[in-house]
Amino acid sequence: MNETRSKEIRITIPEELFSLFLPEDTRGHLIKAKIEFLRALRSLIDARIAALEKKETKTTRTRKKVPIK
Repeated sequence: MNETRSKEIRITIPEELFSLFLPEDTRGHLIKAKIEFLRALRSLIDARIAALEKKETKTTRTRKKVPIK
């Protein structure tokens, strides 16, 4: 089996230095983009929950007793 491996490198910069690299407007846009991304994820999760609940109500129908003669 062919596995793809990846490595992640994270660089942490103090807030004071971060503000030196990016203008205030850019930082504001990035924060708003992050919020919109999280809202998109919430929307996906809500849709999946609704689909599962709908499926659950379909499978839990009430049964009627039919008399056999």
